[in-house]
Amino acid sequence: MEEGNKSPDLFETIVRERQQRHDLYEQDVLASLEFQNGLKYLQGISDHFLIAQSYVRLQGSRLSDWSSYLMLRFAPQFAESVLAIGWNAKEGLQNPARRELRFLLEAAVKCSARDFDTVAGTLEERLSGLNDREKRFEDYVVELRYFDDFEQPKAANDCLLSLYSELSRYVHPTEPQFLEAIHRAKKGETPGMESVATLNHFNKLAFRVFDLALVRIFYTIGPSMAGDIFTTVLDDEPDWRFHKGKFINQMSRCFDYKHERRIRRGEIT
Repeated sequence: MEEGNKSPDLFETIVRERQQRHDLYEQDVLASLEFQNGLKYLQGISDHFLIAQSYVRLQGSRLSDWSSYLMLRFAPQFAESVLAIGWNAKEGLQNPARRELRFLLEAAVKCSARDFDTVAGTLEERLSGLNDREKRFEDYVVELRYFDDFEQPKAANDCLLSLYSELSRYVHPTEPQFLEAIHRAKKGETPGMESVATLNHFNKLAFRVFDLALVRIFYTIGPSMAGDIFTTVLDDEPDWRFHKGKFINQMSRCFDYKHERRIRRGEIT
């Protein structure tokens, strides 16, 4: 027993080594300017998504049948998802964050498609349509509508399908998911210890999902009210992150005909 007491305690050694590794990670990665900037960016796009959603909910409340729209009625669930995405990603929980991204993308597409189904006029009818187990995600995407002046609806739909396919790898156990985990582990990126590059890659992915989800959210209230939000509110907020979104930018151009923008361009006085 005495000899055993003199030998190093294996458990204590493992704990000490892990703590040292964590301390180094905290010092070299977490505290770095690049990583902190990545976290600020993620917080920024999350906040700006929720700001835009609140504008839409406010405008949408003017609709006499607003409570029949899934996109408006269940807006808190969308906000909940955005918050969960940010919290998981900040803690280094990449897989749960991606699963939540897929939920947000799927919910935006399905709710938007159901809201404008010509044979579903009530909340109950729109909800019941979600029970169709034979209907695939691709079928909902085909049903999506866009404003008349939206330039690239096919490109938007293709992007929806691509993102959905990519994010679906993280919902169930899949080979690509585990191969990625093995690859990251070889680089020293165990769960909760992601690199700056991994965080930045996730941020780009989240931005693309948020961009497309916002297109569906704005479409809910129609071009007149959506245009009012852009021309009287968002145009005066140049730092709003999604001005740079590929598809929100296309939606924004649908409102170039509006009086406020024509004044800004000097076309009228």
